[in-house]
Amino acid sequence: MTLTTHATLGAVIGHAVGNPALAFVFGFLSHFLVDMIPHGDTGLADNFHVHKRRRKQAVAYVVVDAIVALLFVLLIANTRDLESVRTFSWGITGGVLPDLLVGLYEVTKTPLLRWFNKLHFYFHDFFVRKKGDVPLYYALMAQVVFIAYLQTKL
Repeated sequence: MTLTTHATLGAVIGHAVGNPALAFVFGFLSHFLVDMIPHGDTGLADNFHVHKRRRKQAVAYVVVDAIVALLFVLLIANTRDLESVRTFSWGITGGVLPDLLVGLYEVTKTPLLRWFNKLHFYFHDFFVRKKGDVPLYYALMAQVVFIAYLQTKL
């Protein structure tokens, strides 16, 4: 999933639970559950990790996604009368942290994060390994619709 999807879901979770610690935990757990849904990025990941080609394309995808996520979160935060910015923020943090840790692992290759990287991709590729992935374009369109629906819950 995109960071924007994870951030939006984390915000909704934070809004729903009303407790910063629970918002973080449920946001973090939601990341793994939502990542299990095939979402079209297997080709990008394979090109980056396995084939060592089109790395700039994968990095550009991540950078654009991060910028869009940041702008979207700021838009939500500045256009809603949020009861508790803290729970909203901790839900978002929990929702995006797994991808940030994977990115940190990719940059550092530290053995301390290798186990987390494997855990993340176990969930990320759970159904893709069995059933295959969906086209990225369809996955992105579905996520836009999901994000639009989620933002109505804030």
